[in-house]
Formats: sequence, structure tokens, C-alpha cells
Amino acid sequence: IKPGGNKAILTLADGTKVVLDDAKEGKLHEQGNTTIIKLDSGRLAYNTRSGSPILEKIIQYNTLTTPRGGKYCVTLPDGTIVWLNASTTLRFPVAFAGKTRKVEVKGEAYFEVAKDEAMPFIVKAGNSEIKVLGTHFNVMAYADEKLLKTTLLEGSVEVSVLKKAEGEQGVPVIKLEPGEQAQLDISNALTVVKADMEEAIAWKNGFFIFKNEPIESVMQKLSRWYDVNVVYETTDESILYSANISRAKNISEVLRKLELTETIHFKIDGKIITVLQ
Repeated sequence: IKPGGNKAILTLADGTKVVLDDAKEGKLHEQGNTTIIKLDSGRLAYNTRSGSPILEKIIQYNTLTTPRGGKYCVTLPDGTIVWLNASTTLRFPVAFAGKTRKVEVKGEAYFEVAKDEAMPFIVKAGNSEIKVLGTHFNVMAYADEKLLKTTLLEGSVEVSVLKKAEGEQGVPVIKLEPGEQAQLDISNALTVVKADMEEAIAWKNGFFIFKNEPIESVMQKLSRWYDVNVVYETTDESILYSANISRAKNISEVLRKLELTETIHFKIDGKIITVLQ
């Protein structure tokens, strides 16, 4: 089973879907004052011509979606660069207008936000909102994960909860410093921990980094990237796994490395991986 690659679908404002892996490089589409360009096999850019995009009465939204086994990179109209991990959706306006630059992410994405203090950049992820002036950060907001994580690499961001946790007065807002991670749990409680920066953005740098993780957590990440389904004949949460493996390797090599612990074995049958003792 081969690793994932540059795959995504772009949904335009009128509902038209463009399969980016099949599309030729160069100009893909024009919407208002904005030209959408496919730069190369894994990168898309939105270029807004001078001439006021603010005059466009209706804000048009596009959605970039990566499947399981896909990744992609997009440069938004303001120059912000966003990298999407597998099984991720980014919804954004074709041109930024008004007082804020607002986008929405489901899944995992790494942002390098273009600085514009007059127009803060806001990311909605699950039940949280991240307000940015200009910075580098990672958002992990998969629906099947217990925690929604915002990791700050440089600059500063404010993380707020849209619906408060039970029993809380007011809605908490936390300002992160570089090296910190905000974690939002399913009860909407927000906490800050010291981030493992290397692990948080390993995916963007082409690696899996597992540090003392149970096998379910490891297999969840592998299933998204290799687009496989996992069946458990056994699970032992007391056994934790650590590994540093390239995402460019076939899954059999990754599983072989985990089997070196002699605590676990795997059976591959087509796209189904069975976890054995």
C-alpha cells in the first residue's frame, strides 16, 4: 500500500468541482477580481487583481478538500499559505473584504498567515475560533479525535471557545505564546500545555512522529494517510509506541518498524489492516 500524495478537490462558489490532481498547471478559473492558478502538482494560488474586491457585493466562498491519502497547499488571496493534511477541508472567501479574514477548517492544517493588523485573520475550527494578526500555527481539528489542538510556532494567537463548557461563566479566551498548545476537549474545556513542536508539524515536514502513543492513535494517523481501514483483534492501551518514520514509505515498512517492538503484529489484506497480538 503506497503512501498518500498531492490530491484535492476544489469546489467553486457555484458548486463546480475541480479535481486538482487531474487539472493542468496554469490558470484554472476566474471569480470576480480573483484568478485561481495551479502552480504545480501540489500547490494552488489565488491572485486578486488590484481594483477593489470590496466592491464585489456578494462574498463568494471556495472549499478545498483533501481525501484520505491526500495533501495540498494553497496561497490565499491575502498571501497567507495553508498546508492541508489528509482528510481535511478548508473553506475560504475568494477575496477578503470587510474587517476580518475568516476561514474554516475541518481536519488538520498548518497556517503561515500574512500580516495585516487592520484585518485580523480568524480560523474557525470545531467549537473554537483562533484570531491571528500574522503568525505560523498548526490546527488539528479532526472530528474523530478527542482533543482539538492549536499549536503556535511563532507570533501570537488568541483561541476562544464558541460554546462554553458546562458551569463556566463567560467564554474563555486564551492568548498563546510560541511553543504553547491550546487543547479543547469534547466538554468544551480549554487548557494550555507546552507543545511538542516537532511532533505537531511532523506531517507537514513529511514524517510520522509517534511519542508514547497507544496503537489506536498510531493507526488512526496511518489510516488517514494510507487510506486504509483498521480492524482490531486485540488492543492493549498499556503498551505505548514511539517511532519516527517518513510518510513517503509504503505502509508495510511502517508496520514492520512497529513490529520490531515484538508486542504487536499486523495482517494486510487489500485496504484492510488487522492488528494482532
